[in-house]
Amino acid sequence: MMTHAIGRLLALLSVLLVAGCASVGSAPSISGEGTVLGIAERTQASQAGSVVGAIGGAVLGSVIGGQFGGGFGQTVAATAGAVGGSMVGSQVGSRAGQTLVWDLTIRFEDGIDRMLTVTERPSVRPGDRVSVRDGQVTRR
Repeated sequence: MMTHAIGRLLALLSVLLVAGCASVGSAPSISGEGTVLGIAERTQASQAGSVVGAIGGAVLGSVIGGQFGGGFGQTVAATAGAVGGSMVGSQVGSRAGQTLVWDLTIRFEDGIDRMLTVTERPSVRPGDRVSVRDGQVTRR
């Protein structure tokens, strides 16, 4: 009974470790005038989906792994299932929540090239003079 509790505790710790590795940050606000140098379209994975997938995968993996062996072997199987499940769940979750974004490279009047990621198809083209305010890009 004590071994089973230790296995569940180890599984929970592995979930927290994986969830803690997901970083959610925000870029500093970019504002100013400049010229669009390039636009690249790409898909962006969902960080929230990745964390949810990792937690769900760890729980499911722990339950499935806990069905094998007995005693310490069952603890090891539950822990391995939790770790493996969290890794697979994280990948599945991040792919499920993908969105289309555009990276605009803009050379600002201070001579520095900065990249701005937008979620709506840009109405500007490379070579256009633009104004950037609060993450919004408008043609000048």
